[in-house]
Amino acid sequence: MRWHRVRCTFGWLFALAACSAAAPVPETLQTLLGESPDGNEARLSVVGNRIVGAAVAITPAAMPKAARTMIEAIARDGDLLFSGREWGPRGAGFRVEKRYREGVLSVLVDADGRVLERSHSVPIADVPQHVLAAALRVGPVIEEARSVSGTSREEYWSVLVRDRLGRSFVARVGLEGTLIDSVRRVSARVDS
Repeated sequence: MRWHRVRCTFGWLFALAACSAAAPVPETLQTLLGESPDGNEARLSVVGNRIVGAAVAITPAAMPKAARTMIEAIARDGDLLFSGREWGPRGAGFRVEKRYREGVLSVLVDADGRVLERSHSVPIADVPQHVLAAALRVGPVIEEARSVSGTSREEYWSVLVRDRLGRSFVARVGLEGTLIDSVRRVSARVDS
């Protein structure tokens, strides 16, 4: 029996309802989870009682060459945090997250190497005050902030917040400082 740590990130795929081009979560998700390399977390995005997005760990070598080439061009070096197949509001693609001295970079590309999404962490001191103020409506402790861009421009901020009970939430904040939504981030374990 293999154990997988699953992080149900009810917030890392944010534009869930707004994007009609979302690729469906594959029916073979259970199989993909079972084949995922040990020690890697899978990620599920849930709205209500439906899984609307998923990412399952794969090695970079298992990615199509065009996707791998683009990711390597954008995210060289760094410490690999996650590498996987993803299905969600931006479509089907391949995501890599890497940690650098200056922060975390996340890139989502399709099989042809087209960039679907990029995000990078920003030091809290450099985040606009109106964005922080909106995120603080969710909880009093801000742990991380990321600037998220789509195919052509910066779209919103993703802010990881902890409440007084120690629960984690991801707040999506518009560039102008409007709290768009927030979702709870929880961890779970899947036995396959």
